Amino acid sequence: MRFGVVRELTPQERRVPVTPDGARALVSAGHEVHIESGAGAGSGFTDTEYVASGAQIQYRAQEVAAASDTLVKVHAPTGTEEELVRSGTTLIGFLHLASASAAWHRRYGDQRVTTFSLELVREGADEYPIIEPLSALGGRVAIALAAYHLTIPGGGPGVLLGGCSGVPPAMVLVIGGGMAGQAAAMEAAALGAQVVVLDRDPRRLARLERTVGRVAVTATASEYHLARYVEQADVVIGAVGVRGEPAPKVLRRQHIRLMREGSLFIDMAIDEGGCAETSRPTTPEEPVYEAEGVRHICIPNLPSEVAKTASKVLGASLLPYLLLLAEGVRPALAHSDALRHACGFLGGQLVSRSLRRFVAAPFVELASLVPRAEDAE
Repeated sequence: MRFGVVRELTPQERRVPVTPDGARALVSAGHEVHIESGAGAGSGFTDTEYVASGAQIQYRAQEVAAASDTLVKVHAPTGTEEELVRSGTTLIGFLHLASASAAWHRRYGDQRVTTFSLELVREGADEYPIIEPLSALGGRVAIALAAYHLTIPGGGPGVLLGGCSGVPPAMVLVIGGGMAGQAAAMEAAALGAQVVVLDRDPRRLARLERTVGRVAVTATASEYHLARYVEQADVVIGAVGVRGEPAPKVLRRQHIRLMREGSLFIDMAIDEGGCAETSRPTTPEEPVYEAEGVRHICIPNLPSEVAKTASKVLGASLLPYLLLLAEGVRPALAHSDALRHACGFLGGQLVSRSLRRFVAAPFVELASLVPRAEDAE
């Protein structure tokens, strides 16, 4: 198979989905890897490293697309990348197809594209081996940002997250007990903060208590608990999300108004539209804005702030699936339930049940096109 990697055009995105180590593994398995010059620069990987790994450098994204049958990206293609999605292309990335435009849905159908959304790769009942490590990384980055923006140089009230002798630590409220929320809670607790985690799923809260211990207070995400803890918190972390769908607006304006003066809200769900009514995307250069008297940080792609680490995490978790797909899309789908969950379009046909509400296209059962290997025996 011929894999292609182009430079990401999404603002502030510095990650690359295939590292030089990943390229070496693919080439060693007998496949081609075409890299656009500079694609790894934001993560600290040079063209020379890719060449040494056996990859081929192309100087334009169009050349990469022409030389490849499988395009591996971090994000869905932008409006200026339509020509990269050629007829019969396999497209892999964090595609978020539910929020993609109708024009892109039509293009995927018309061009007989096959898509795999990395955020939907699922092993077993509830394990997401690609998105979860990155979510956890994002949770840790969120706490690093919170610690800085509570200080005077960070524009905050001059509060040390972990407090000190005789001075209580700051309170961090984490809304959402998934991997991102759990990592944020663990990082905040490690720095000495008071930590409260709210979630609607008691199983998540139980798992978090086993992981973090009694250092963090856990409570059901009821309206009572949300209002109670929001007004006490120095930092609120929004780590709420629904797989493959826009983030629910769990924080309304009246909740934000309850927050104390000088407090900080960090919306980790901004990639899916944000989990607060007051959220709008910001940038690393201008990360903070104020709404309802509360400072907001809503930087998309938080893991990109530590791009080299994030690219290594993404590349390592993605590589086994690339090697599986390299033997053929249909054989991979026949043998991998994880990839079946992630497949949105197969040869231009809509095969994802979860996308039927968002895509105006005829739905075809994946099983009718590619039966599972065990079902075909």
